[in-house]
Amino acid sequence: MKVLLICSQGASTAVLCDRIRQAAENRNYEIDIHATAIARAEEDMGEADVILLGPQVRYMLNKVKGQAGGKPVAAIDMQSYGAIDGEKVFEQILELLGE
Repeated sequence: MKVLLICSQGASTAVLCDRIRQAAENRNYEIDIHATAIARAEEDMGEADVILLGPQVRYMLNKVKGQAGGKPVAAIDMQSYGAIDGEKVFEQILELLGE
């Protein structure tokens, strides 16, 4: 599965990507995950199976959904993001994929 996390600059989400990757590996899922800045998000959406937005850019949710071509798009809840809870965010990814 390929996951794209979008935040304001792309850097603050890097640690969360690592935690999500670890949560996926703990459950024997292969995951390709990376973070990008909202400014270049549209360029990076093509390969993603799931797109998640950090709380700081959740106001862009409808716009990103429109650009995503029907792919699952959601905002990460502030509590999970703030706690850098890779397990909870991975659960959200699985829900979006219907698993």
